[in-house]
Amino acid sequence: MIPTLHYRTELRWTKEGEASLAPGDGGLIAMAANRRLFKRWMAAGHDEWMVPRDTFDVMDLADLVGSLCVYDRDDGRDDYLCRVFGGAVAEDMGVDMTGRYLSSYPERMHRIVRDQYDLVMATRRPLVNTYRVVRVELADDFQREDRRFLHEKIILPVTRTGRAIECLITHVARMPVDAVAGNGV
Repeated sequence: MIPTLHYRTELRWTKEGEASLAPGDGGLIAMAANRRLFKRWMAAGHDEWMVPRDTFDVMDLADLVGSLCVYDRDDGRDDYLCRVFGGAVAEDMGVDMTGRYLSSYPERMHRIVRDQYDLVMATRRPLVNTYRVVRVELADDFQREDRRFLHEKIILPVTRTGRAIECLITHVARMPVDAVAGNGV
């Protein structure tokens, strides 16, 4: 009888680059889908930092839905609630965060993402970052690399009320694994 192996996965992140974005900074974004979202964000805000959430209609973003995530800021819990976690992102991460709080992420990932989201909330400016992610399968006796990829993630602050930033829209674009983070990203 062949024994059954019980795997668990672990994500190992390496930051390749990060940039806070301002008008005219679209050139810092490597991936076309993220540049398009940033351009749309700038146009929707008329170069202001209070962009309405409802300017991002899912029907208009249909080709990006699998890689979009939406988080609401929950001030009462000092946390971020994931409203939507794109299927492509869930597949890469090995977990669907829809309906879950950011604090339920594995600790290392939680710290990385929390720092990004807090920065965007404080500055009201979009953030783009590039991470090399290695997904490792762990078993009782060994570990092996399951997959490796580069993600360029853009984080866009938006408002539902017009008075404060209450929501973040993120898009993760997968980059070629051998791409070098460049262009100041």
